Amino acid sequence: MKAQAYEFALQVDRQIEALSGDDYHLRVGRSKVLQEELYPLSRLALHFKQPGIEVEVEGFEDSGRADGHIFVTGFRERAFEVQLTYADYGRNEKLRAELLVTQGFAPGAGPIQRKRRNDPIVATMQAVDVGEHIDRIASAAIERFRDKASKPYTQGTVLLIAFDDVKLYGRWNWEQLLIKLEGEIITSGTPFAEIYLFNGATNELRRAA
Repeated sequence: MKAQAYEFALQVDRQIEALSGDDYHLRVGRSKVLQEELYPLSRLALHFKQPGIEVEVEGFEDSGRADGHIFVTGFRERAFEVQLTYADYGRNEKLRAELLVTQGFAPGAGPIQRKRRNDPIVATMQAVDVGEHIDRIASAAIERFRDKASKPYTQGTVLLIAFDDVKLYGRWNWEQLLIKLEGEIITSGTPFAEIYLFNGATNELRRAA
């Protein structure tokens, strides 16, 4: 898909809104691509848009060299490839999503398991520290950065690390997350010109390096 930044974002939003509730939460097929790739890419493109600048964005949706390409023209001009990666929290979060769909409720923290494929999901609520989500997101983001940084890319590539966490919202949370990432996510020694973090649950984008 390729379009100007506003149109690209509008197309992505409309496709997400058209998803069924089950598809949205379970993130299968097209839903996964929309939420974990095209939606973050659309918001990165909008980040560069301002009066006097046109931004065209392309999402490749394949297994090619790049996940996206952004073209900036106007009084500032640049073109760069985008590498997208999604920092998830493993099987537990997938079980929470499934439980939410099937029962309408899922605890946000605590033990959760299913012994066999056809067994019911068993979840127990548990209290966690106020900053637990920050540590969890930081660990996942660092893991995804290290994986991507170990591979060769075109010079000037921009890395976008996306995640979803409704608790990471506002200035204080982002400041604490960036402190956790300081010294861990860097551009020196990698092909990445810039590194961004995107929280799809709150539609917030921050530059990390």
